Order: sequence, then structure tokens, then C-alpha cells
Amino acid sequence: LKPQTESVERYIQHVNFSPDGNRVLVEARGDIFSVPAENGFVKNMTRTSGSAERYPAWSPDGTSIAYWSDQSGEYELWVTDPSKEGSAKKITSFGPGFRYNLFWSPDSKKLAFIDKGMQIKIYDIAAGETMNVDKGMRMMHGPLEGFSCNWSPDSRWLTYSRDLENYHSAVFIYDMQSKKTTQVTSGYYN
Repeated sequence: LKPQTESVERYIQHVNFSPDGNRVLVEARGDIFSVPAENGFVKNMTRTSGSAERYPAWSPDGTSIAYWSDQSGEYELWVTDPSKEGSAKKITSFGPGFRYNLFWSPDSKKLAFIDKGMQIKIYDIAAGETMNVDKGMRMMHGPLEGFSCNWSPDSRWLTYSRDLENYHSAVFIYDMQSKKTTQVTSGYYN
């Protein structure tokens, strides 16, 4: 096949809004685009036809965009400055495996996510460290794709839900200071 230009409008998978609401990150056909809310230009942020970028997420302070890319051969975490051309850099070396949606902490210093092994993790960008938070029990692609978590405004606490032994789910809270996870709902109900 010869290289060719493809329209990606029918291949949109994930979107993420900029903190000021003026632009939207759009994942389509393995590239990440910055699209204006109203008028303006569409910018291909990654321009990598030989690799796939997924799950773009704009930092709350608006200075960084994080995403997964298989440019190195495996899905690794990349970060780029949306105002600087060519600033993308790979910041992890996790190796084989698929990872899902990224959730920035309000201080724009940490990213929470879940991987295909159901491991809930936090990556501290400044320290370059990954923290293992918890692990799901029976989550396949659908629940992994739909996994969601929330940060407290001070970036200390992470809340999420996961499945339990009794096939119900419960809400958990992870404390960044003590590095402890606490189940806060009984699990008697979902």
C-alpha cells in the first residue's frame, strides 16, 4: 500500500477537554489532535503514522498532555507541552501490557490509571516513580475501559471503586501520605 492521507472523523475514540474549555484533545486512528471548541485550527499533536497513541489527558494546569504510545514497541507513558513543537518525551518503561485512561491529580504532578492486569497505579512525574495502589479481581476490557477515579482537590486522596470477592463492588480511598488503601463502603451492595 502507498502512504495516503486518511480522514479520521469516523475513527474518534477518546476525547479530553482543556482546562480552559477552548480546545479538545481527540484520539482518532492512532493520533492525537487538538481541536478548537469553536473557531480555529486543528493540530495533529503526535503525527506518528507508524504507532498508536491512546487516552490523551490534559493536565489541570494546562501545561502538559499525557498519553500512552506504542512508539517504543510497548505502550508507555508520554508527556508533551502543547505549546512546544517536538517536546514529546517517553517517561516510563513499564514493558509489555496495555494501559487505560489517565487521570491527572489537581496539582498536575501525578497520573492515576489501571492496566490490563487490573493493577490500579499512580505515576509521580516529578519523582519518576510508580505506586501500586490496588488490584481488581475480575475486570475484563469493558470494565477496564470504563474504570474511573477521582482526586481530592489537594491531590492527597484518590477514590475509586473495584470488584470484591462476593462479585459486588465497593468504594476505596487511597491516601498518598500514608500509602494506605481503605475500603469505605461495605460491599453488601454495589
